[in-house]
Amino acid sequence: MINKKKSLSIWLQYLEQSNKKLINLFELKYIAKKLNILNLKTFIFTVAGTNGKGTTCAMLERLLLNTGYKVGLYTSPHLISYLERVRINGNILTAEEHVSSFEQVEFERKKICLTYFEFITLSALILFKRYTLDILILEVGVGGRLDATNIIDSNLSIITNIGIDHTNILGKDRSSIAYEKSGVFRKNRISVIGEKNIPESMYRVAEEKKTILKKINIDWFFKKNTYSWDFIHTDVQLYHLPITQIPICNTAIALAALYYTKFKISEKNIRKSISTVSVPGRFQIFSHSPDIILDVAHNPHASSYLSKKLDEISLKGQIHAIVGIFQDKDISGVIFPLQKKVHYWYASPIDNTRTANINQLKNTFPKKNTFFSNNVHDSYKKLCKLVKKEDIILVFGSFLTVSEFISLKDMEKT
Repeated sequence: MINKKKSLSIWLQYLEQSNKKLINLFELKYIAKKLNILNLKTFIFTVAGTNGKGTTCAMLERLLLNTGYKVGLYTSPHLISYLERVRINGNILTAEEHVSSFEQVEFERKKICLTYFEFITLSALILFKRYTLDILILEVGVGGRLDATNIIDSNLSIITNIGIDHTNILGKDRSSIAYEKSGVFRKNRISVIGEKNIPESMYRVAEEKKTILKKINIDWFFKKNTYSWDFIHTDVQLYHLPITQIPICNTAIALAALYYTKFKISEKNIRKSISTVSVPGRFQIFSHSPDIILDVAHNPHASSYLSKKLDEISLKGQIHAIVGIFQDKDISGVIFPLQKKVHYWYASPIDNTRTANINQLKNTFPKKNTFFSNNVHDSYKKLCKLVKKEDIILVFGSFLTVSEFISLKDMEKT
């Protein structure tokens, strides 16, 4: 047991070395009951999906805050600081508040082992309970059925999409993955689905749980125009909406979900708010001359979207891609959509035990135009010798890859 007077950084080191067991929802609920955090008196959104969870959560948060509601947000993973994971009314909390909630979890768990994510999820729920909130938005970590967030019964669930990722946990096909994500469904409650063609396994779970599915292109729609987009939802029609910084599909999912709740969001507020939402590391234009684009894409579904976003850019030079990725990812599937666009690859391990090593990278990346390095810093040094002002530097493959690159650029400023 850790000395409770330790700092947040010491606590996080302690948690990162914590038990690697499979999640046990029974034990987790037992601790949550002791902490009195199972029945929070707020409206709760649970957001699952392979990609787009973070941006959907951010859009929900902004629309609700701009309408005057008090909102708590739990999201993961963080990009730079652990403090990013919990927001109250749009603001991060202090390290001292997090340490205080860690102490409570540590005291109540006794001898029960918790994974990192189980521990921090309980901590987040404790923090939310300390504030008077109208709404909680919980981003699922992995899957849904066995995710720590699933100890809470949401009022409305969202599944953004179903792609192939985390196959060692969720299964190797879309049917298995859809089944796991459907674990967030609740009896007689609505689940908004942003995927057009969902596997039969999702329909089966919805029928068993008597969940009400509201699907894209059946119950709600969106259409992208040249300079605007339209949103249609039962008897609500919004035309010529401003283009958003995050994917329009995720903005549409957030709007669809809100229109199935009691919360009233005015059209004026929607038009004013949706173009202001951005999320770091999601096709983020970090700097110019050369343009540096940061994206946390780490699975084939996300890299396909990244490839389409690059098509929207007027490219005058060449694309140099810095990539670091976990060994349990579909590495070839991640780089394939970008192979015809990237002129030079700079591949390296990242600072994590799960990283793909040099040999794994060499077995996957094209040999004719790839530079291999020991770390992201060395990749960037090699890149700087070749890149020109009219080129694009693309950094992707993992949250950690982007985080390491941002830290590197921050050091350059000091």
